[in-house]
Amino acid sequence: MKTRIPCSVIVLVVLVLAVAGCDLFFPPGTPTVTVVPASGAVNTRVTIVGTGFGTSQGGSEVAFGGTEAAVVSWSDSSIVARVPLLPTPGGESNVTSVAVTVGGQLAGMGTFTVVRGILYVAARGMTSVICLASPDGSESSDLTSGGVAVWPQWSPGGTQVAFMRNIEGNDEIYVVNADGTSESRLTNTLALDEYPAWSPDGTEIVFETTRDGNAEIYVMDADGARPINLTRHPDFDGWPSFSPDGTKILFHSFWPLGDIHVHAQGNPSPSIMLDGESMEVMVMDAEGTYPTNLSHHAATDWFPLWSPDGSRIAFQSNRDGVGEIFSMNADGSNQDNLTQNPAADGGPAWSPDGTKIAFVSFRDGNPEIYVMNSDGTGQTRLTNNPAWDAGPSWSPDGTRIAFESARDGDYRVYVMDAGGTDVQRLTNEVSGYPVWTESRWIPLRPEL
Repeated sequence: MKTRIPCSVIVLVVLVLAVAGCDLFFPPGTPTVTVVPASGAVNTRVTIVGTGFGTSQGGSEVAFGGTEAAVVSWSDSSIVARVPLLPTPGGESNVTSVAVTVGGQLAGMGTFTVVRGILYVAARGMTSVICLASPDGSESSDLTSGGVAVWPQWSPGGTQVAFMRNIEGNDEIYVVNADGTSESRLTNTLALDEYPAWSPDGTEIVFETTRDGNAEIYVMDADGARPINLTRHPDFDGWPSFSPDGTKILFHSFWPLGDIHVHAQGNPSPSIMLDGESMEVMVMDAEGTYPTNLSHHAATDWFPLWSPDGSRIAFQSNRDGVGEIFSMNADGSNQDNLTQNPAADGGPAWSPDGTKIAFVSFRDGNPEIYVMNSDGTGQTRLTNNPAWDAGPSWSPDGTRIAFESARDGDYRVYVMDAGGTDVQRLTNEVSGYPVWTESRWIPLRPEL
């Protein structure tokens, strides 16, 4: 006689054991089902193979980790369903139970591994959409529609995606669930609201905006409430991101170079003269206090990026006459030119463990993807073709890299091993800007 336990009981047991850090629990005598494929991203279509499901769904259901899944088709021995919205905290895979209940009774259980998918931007005529692909390229789905949607950014838990959309020349910030549901507009101004970045706990989003007449850095709740100007600076401030511990915000800014000279001469409105301004890498507390110039150089220093542990900062600079990748300690000390090449280098991307940096280099006459140790040693070319290769984004485990390339004519998204081997095309439409883990770079081309 089979042991039949209501789904609610199974879900409770699974949740309790998950919290306790234990393996998934299958009650004795539970029939086993097979899930194909065995892993994939949210919204992946899977087939559940077993017996005794009944010829139609009726009131029966499939649940992944206690979350009901949308069923595509149902038969007595096979169910096709889509992976529901489940978290992948920090990009980590999530091994979850799959339970089939028929008439309120457990008909079978199996397991499925939810992995962090690859976001990308796909061109659709005069518009572009944010898409999500399984890392093996087996399936992809549109998360957005309408306007020109770009700059997708994963929430820390992997259940939401922030992005910006341009409609009639106005950039606004939106958020959508990773299964394409519940899209919400977070900003609504006549200014440009751009480059959203999540706080590590997922409760806030920092962004760049021109709503006060010049580019400033604002922070808002993750639902768009309580926007606050953090910089209140009369010149340009942009490209913000939270430190991994959430206590600091990194950005670049036009900032006074050298001394500030105040000439009062008895005038109640004294004049202020600067020795000059330059684009600098800055940091401030998460509340906007204590803005500090980290780079302190007359050249252009910009596009800073935290290391995964927050101890180092990579940034781009032309202080040696051409674009190079530098790094420094989080307090601005020990600034080093990592690339030291006469050609332009940019677009750094830290590996998840912080030991390596992938980047784009023009040293071969065209953009190619390279990787180096975090101290600049061991620079190795990963791609090798005359077309465009750019936009590296690491897999959460650091073993693979997603990137965009025009090697097959139009721009597509590809993945390769971290050593540059086993290159696979992920998309078949005009697409680019892959985001697997944190990816922050500005495409140098107009298509996407």
